[in-house]
Amino acid sequence: NHLTIENYMTVIGSETFRLYFINSTVIAVAVTLLTLGVGIPAAYSVSRFDYPGRDYVVLGLISSQMLPLVLVLIPFFTVMFRLGLVDTRIGLVFAHSVGVLPFVVWLLKGYFDAIPEALDEAAKMDGCGYLQIMYRIIVPLSLPGIAVAGFYAFVGSWNDYLFVSILSQSTGTRTLPLGLQLFQTAQQVDWGAVTAAAVVTAVPVVLLFAAVHSWLVEGLSNTGGKGM
Repeated sequence: NHLTIENYMTVIGSETFRLYFINSTVIAVAVTLLTLGVGIPAAYSVSRFDYPGRDYVVLGLISSQMLPLVLVLIPFFTVMFRLGLVDTRIGLVFAHSVGVLPFVVWLLKGYFDAIPEALDEAAKMDGCGYLQIMYRIIVPLSLPGIAVAGFYAFVGSWNDYLFVSILSQSTGTRTLPLGLQLFQTAQQVDWGAVTAAAVVTAVPVVLLFAAVHSWLVEGLSNTGGKGM
């Protein structure tokens, strides 16, 4: 019957929920940086170089997105267990990166394909090597596409529940999607706190979208359908 911020105070005042928020932020930022750090050179490679098996690499990137991640969950857990990365932030970073990297590479390849190769040739004449061409020519001209790829990687990590529910086995590594369970028990559900926690979880993504929305529109319009 009246407005109240009591539920938000309950959520923000929870030390465990704050830890989950920090975990989500650290993991999502690390996944974004790692994915772009690997995805940009990989996309540049399949976009600019012609080598045996390149077409199969592109086909593999697209095909990997047709299968649900649950199919690789058990073998992936086995690998992580043998590497000692279960219940660690690093393990979650690798897991999320594996999930989003193929789409990021394919997306960036489509954007790189739209950049005329004549610019590469001009840079070579000026003495630039392949890495200099990538970072001085390709990357600056592809910032909208990179923004789309980075946003996709961040949101994919931020919203992940599947890998976290399997690989995270303690409070120290759990993230916000699991944090919503803090306010429900077998006997009852504190719906006020749950909905407030859901809003708090969504706020960073909304703010990030507001900050890069102009680049997202340009990047999506320029990458859609290219590289097919």
